[in-house]
Amino acid sequence: MKSNKSLKLTGILLVLVPLILVALRVSKQENGTLGVQHKYHVNYEFSFNQGDFYTIKSYLPSNNIRQKVAIHKHQGANLGLIFEEGENQRIEWKGHTDHDSTISFHFEYEGRPLSYQIQPDIPYVYRIGGGALSYTRPTDLIQSDHPKIVALAQDLALGNTALVDVIKSFYEFVYEIPSTSSSELTDALMALENREASCNGKSRLFVALCRSMRIPSRVAGGLILEETSKKTSHLWAEVLVGDEWVPFDALNGHFAFLPGHYMELYKGDNFLITRNKQLDFDYLYHIKKERVNDYPELAAINIWELADEADIPVKMFQMILLLPVGAFLVAIFKNIIGLKTYGVFLPVLIAMSWLEMGLLAGMALLTTLIAVVGTVNHPLERWGIQFNSKISAMLMAVVIAALITVKVLHMTGWLAASAPLFFPIIILTITSERVARKIEEEGFKASIELYGTTLLVATLIYFVLTSPSIQNLLLTFPELIISIAGFNLFLGKWIGLRLLEYRRFHPMTQH
Repeated sequence: MKSNKSLKLTGILLVLVPLILVALRVSKQENGTLGVQHKYHVNYEFSFNQGDFYTIKSYLPSNNIRQKVAIHKHQGANLGLIFEEGENQRIEWKGHTDHDSTISFHFEYEGRPLSYQIQPDIPYVYRIGGGALSYTRPTDLIQSDHPKIVALAQDLALGNTALVDVIKSFYEFVYEIPSTSSSELTDALMALENREASCNGKSRLFVALCRSMRIPSRVAGGLILEETSKKTSHLWAEVLVGDEWVPFDALNGHFAFLPGHYMELYKGDNFLITRNKQLDFDYLYHIKKERVNDYPELAAINIWELADEADIPVKMFQMILLLPVGAFLVAIFKNIIGLKTYGVFLPVLIAMSWLEMGLLAGMALLTTLIAVVGTVNHPLERWGIQFNSKISAMLMAVVIAALITVKVLHMTGWLAASAPLFFPIIILTITSERVARKIEEEGFKASIELYGTTLLVATLIYFVLTSPSIQNLLLTFPELIISIAGFNLFLGKWIGLRLLEYRRFHPMTQH
């Protein structure tokens, strides 16, 4: 009885303590104590045809309280001239080319989300003087003096005396306008009259409403960073509150908040790329996310940091952490469902070998090796070859078959030439050796039945282990492995019927 109590207590502690630590780390991050949350590699790629004189200008991000940028030293003919222009940092390429050319420019970006609290006791003041006055004037695209926009602003602001309430009334109106993904230039008046707009139309209309009520405001532009290659940039708005420019994105629903993956490139209503008109030109932004630990505080082991500092591939830690998860899944399949497999670790190792090779290529190779074992076993059995010599002969046949199969898989394109094969082939060869032993001990039929259930379990585990969410979760919160150990203790005390046994014992359970 005492041992059961200590087991339960130990299991509960193993499960709960890591979960509490994870909750503390997450809550710490949500309280805004985290520095860097997002890190990306960004590459501008501009291409144009031969025989052209070219002048290309774009913007580069600057460092500020929310974002940090590292521009690498570039080499080659197209270095680009970097210079300051007002509040922005620009880069320009000029020249002539007698062949099709591509300009690439790479930098790293680190950013964090930033939210602002606009105090409700700040009154709305109609008249603004000083330098902020320029941010209340109309422009060609922000028609803040147009009668329709002025009338709408006055109507929305009616009865509001606090600045935050006036801004909120404008923001909510613009946010409710249906969004489009059009890349056409849309000014403030068009957005209002069409009652639909993309980011540029919504941002200009929001700024126009603010300016019509003499609230200093402007637009800002940049890229929403995500793991992709794209041409789309983004525009949002900023309102001057006190001495701070507070961001608003009425397209994506960010009020006084800017996410960490918003990379600001410029202030003002500008075009991200300008070039000479006759240039046959194309462009693309290549963005690659570098995974960083979003929850570094209170971490017992910071795997991401350890991998960086020790120059150890993250994939190695990933494999180590996935191994007990896979073993836990095998225990569930065996103890709860009733599926028999070749051992506990072997299905996990098979699934992990498929992570390197791919599911189809891995299954094809393993099935080929098992078929070879079965084929070679027949004559060896008939000739009465002793066990050790038989296994040795089978493994030689397996190695030859593995090399031939890998060659065929490469030729058919099922297997990437860069796939690391040493680990998978070792695992699959060990599997074939286990099957050969089973054939020797219990016959071909029993061994093939066990191989079938092992293959099924390995396939299910493969789909779990290939989930990026699970991989990143374990790398970020490796303490969760301890919780899995706790669940394993409870699983080990399971004495009920397995799911596959219910049919066999059904008549007995009726009495």
